[in-house]
Amino acid sequence: MANLFTNLPDLLKDILAEDVSVDINMEIGKKYGINSKQIGVFVKVIRKVIFKTITPAELVATIKKDLGLDETKAKGMALDLLGRKFLPMQWYVGNVEGLIKELGGNLEKYVAEAKKNYPEVYAPQAKTETAPAKEPAAAKDTGEEPSILRQIEERLTSTKGRAEVLLRLTALSQQIEEAVKAQRLDEAAGEELLHSLDALSYAVNTKDLNPLEVAAIKRRLKNVVLKLGAA
Repeated sequence: MANLFTNLPDLLKDILAEDVSVDINMEIGKKYGINSKQIGVFVKVIRKVIFKTITPAELVATIKKDLGLDETKAKGMALDLLGRKFLPMQWYVGNVEGLIKELGGNLEKYVAEAKKNYPEVYAPQAKTETAPAKEPAAAKDTGEEPSILRQIEERLTSTKGRAEVLLRLTALSQQIEEAVKAQRLDEAAGEELLHSLDALSYAVNTKDLNPLEVAAIKRRLKNVVLKLGAA
């Protein structure tokens, strides 16, 4: 699996490594009732398109077969995956815009979201010039790795390790709720951090995370810890 991802074009790796990719997987999965036992299958469906095992046009049929969704849900999930996940990759995976229109999706809405989430695709020069920092400006990074991140790569390779990470994420969510109650963190910021943890928990349940996904999880988790520490 690692070799397959290593051989992908650099731009595609950049897309897959974006923190927002963690959110998108979680949001689409939850919208269509994908539970913790199905997450691995759901991610494999996504990878089939990325690795060109199937074409985007085969997505509806693959979702029906692999995830057991009915026609309506399969079309809805395929549309969201095409618009939110694969649209910025269509230069690599094949025609996506035409399929979005065919399925009755709002192409303009999906394009607007993709431009916002993936500037490296739609405005590479602007991305280079602005070079936004990965870490939140309000949080101070001392350079020392938070304990929750130590050996996380190893933990994410086993059932026991993933369970430990999930327990730590639960503890973090409790700390966020306490910070909001104590008014050290405003409600909007607290909701944002809790949403991040929800997305991270969903991602951690994937059994065969690739190096890009692990890096995104680690970076996103570090951001949460830093923001909470700065509260």
